[in-house]
Amino acid sequence: MAWQLATFSAGLLREPEPLQGVNIEIVRHGEPVRLTHVLDAVEPRVRPDGRAAFPTEGKAGEGRTNRLDGVVVFSCLDFLEEERPLHEQESIVDLAGPGAEFTPFARETCVVLTFRPGEGGNQDLEARARRETLALAERLAEPTLEAEPARVETFAMDAGDRSLPRVAAMIQLSDLGPLYYQFVYGTPAGQAGLPRIVDPAELLDGAVTCGEYHWAAMRNPTIFFQRNALVRSLYAEHGKRLSFAGLVLMRGYEQSADDKQRAAEAAAARAQELGADGVVITTDAGGNSHTDVMLTCRACERAGIRTTVILAEETDPESTRPILTDWVPEADSIVSTGNLEELVEEWKPERVLGGDTLLDGTVAANAGPIPVRNYLGAANQMGQLTLGARTE
Repeated sequence: MAWQLATFSAGLLREPEPLQGVNIEIVRHGEPVRLTHVLDAVEPRVRPDGRAAFPTEGKAGEGRTNRLDGVVVFSCLDFLEEERPLHEQESIVDLAGPGAEFTPFARETCVVLTFRPGEGGNQDLEARARRETLALAERLAEPTLEAEPARVETFAMDAGDRSLPRVAAMIQLSDLGPLYYQFVYGTPAGQAGLPRIVDPAELLDGAVTCGEYHWAAMRNPTIFFQRNALVRSLYAEHGKRLSFAGLVLMRGYEQSADDKQRAAEAAAARAQELGADGVVITTDAGGNSHTDVMLTCRACERAGIRTTVILAEETDPESTRPILTDWVPEADSIVSTGNLEELVEEWKPERVLGGDTLLDGTVAANAGPIPVRNYLGAANQMGQLTLGARTE
């Protein structure tokens, strides 16, 4: 791994624009380290047949893909201040201490890339950092090509038991503009023909990658698509408690009321095409993406498809009580992923990677209590949570 990282770093330094270079560190399980300015998290993957692990053409979800379990690649970048994303807030990962309980990363070996900005705008910086992060994730998995797998998982579905309820997943992807995109085969979600039906295995196999950098707790980094707990759970229950009907990708952040309504109805129509009796609707980020989810919920319910919605809560500044950004009466089955404003108790790391100063000017090692909203994936609205409750 050390040789691969050195080669990667040297190659990046030969091309100074728009990045000046990258610092690379490996953090072992449980080390008292805080990461700041985190953009993305990626699991190393490689395909034995030579196809790209994060394809921009062809189709994912076919053939074999090797994954390097227990390793995650983080990209960290402090955007140029004058061009920072409008809604950007600090994105933190604690690999020990109380904050580590809110995300799964403390149990991993972490390869941390801290990119150094060069000349050029933030869009160029982001695109290059994203491209380099995915390339390194693929390179790190190459040694698995010469190794025997510890286990093999197969993701395939038969027609299913017609007596079981047919349940589909509806995954919302961000498309609010540059620095707020999720990518489908390298194409921004809004240009990818959404809503559309895809094989659920495509989601798990690198078809969707992250390029959005706001509201860290509600963000969906690439690894949360690769390891998607909702899709994996539906696969696991297929033929037992339910019949997994399939997957619909839908866009968040439609910009007009008419567009939102049309998109909601189109998403419900895709669920009908799958023959779904019920759907689980996920949410990406916050604000008006919650309205897209609620309208999709309403459209599905009116089409006779029962819904469950996954959403995070916020705090009403007047009453200080938890509230939802939006709601419709049809949304009578909601899974809350927590309140974004809850504070995580103070913890002082021994080291900070990514940047010593938070976006608000606070020294990262002495930041005091930090709101949940600043922890990457801590209130993830796709069901990718380490904390939860279950009833039998």
